[in-house]
Amino acid sequence: MQPAAADPAAQVDYASLPDHVGYLLRLAQLRVWEDFYARLSATGITPSLYSALVLIERNPGLQQSRLGEALGVARSGAMTMVDRLERQGLVERRPAPHDRRAYGLFLTADGRRRMPEIVAMVQQHDRQINAVLSATEHRTLMTLLKKFVAAPAQRGNSLPAMEGDPTVSRQKRSGSRTPRTGRRQSKPREE
Repeated sequence: MQPAAADPAAQVDYASLPDHVGYLLRLAQLRVWEDFYARLSATGITPSLYSALVLIERNPGLQQSRLGEALGVARSGAMTMVDRLERQGLVERRPAPHDRRAYGLFLTADGRRRMPEIVAMVQQHDRQINAVLSATEHRTLMTLLKKFVAAPAQRGNSLPAMEGDPTVSRQKRSGSRTPRTGRRQSKPREE
């Protein structure tokens, strides 16, 4: 009879994976999300919905397309988030006063009432996940993450920057998607 293996994961050869920033960021994200969902599952709020709520609260009348840009998601993703927040009674769409085709996003009365509780839960979540770091380590981690996120991407689209965004140094490259339409900018033809 063979002895039971200790920890099956301990027998996995991860090769160079632990040396890759993306791999470690993904593992860190999974740990953060695991705790977030454990703490906030009863509220129906996910990390992306929380981000949307904060932006809507701080920017009353924010248009859905601008919300998507700020979060770095496609219009369809922003629409899905707003639909979910509407179904939860936290957000409402109101016609924009100067553009009949557009709608502004606002917290409902219930959304404004629930935000302090949701924010407090997220702050408790942050304290819990940061407990493994000293105050100096936390500041260093935050500084490095902001630097990493703010750096222009080498390939693909960089995330959009908003005024007041801690990553405001992000830069668009030629040929990137335009902030208003999300469509690719056309380059002039050479003659």
